[in-house]
Amino acid sequence: MERLNPDKRTLIKFGKTMGIVFLVIASLFFFRQKYAGLKYSLVASGVFFITGLVLPACLRLVYIAWMRLAFILSWVNTRAILIILFYLIFTPVGLFMRLFRIDLLEKNKKAESYWKKKEKVNFDISSYERRF
Repeated sequence: MERLNPDKRTLIKFGKTMGIVFLVIASLFFFRQKYAGLKYSLVASGVFFITGLVLPACLRLVYIAWMRLAFILSWVNTRAILIILFYLIFTPVGLFMRLFRIDLLEKNKKAESYWKKKEKVNFDISSYERRF
């Protein structure tokens, strides 16, 4: 992972974004009437907003930790998605095709050329006007 060195503008943007996220979480707590979580979410939202606007340098460590966590999560999610895709989609399709001897590439065909002959179609002006 590259070295993280956020500038002042990035830290201000991070503070505003995290403040909005915690404000949305607080509104969810409010609408579900879970007032214990509401208090902490509003405090976190206010801290991020104020710190981001007044002292953005104080958010540097939080930003770096957050970005490292995001990097780790992206690494894990990518591997999980690829594993699921491979073992739940490609492997069953491959086994099905081997079981029923389906050869899409026609590799077992003994021929001089593997080119497929196509019918010759004469085009006239009407075929160019109405292509679909």
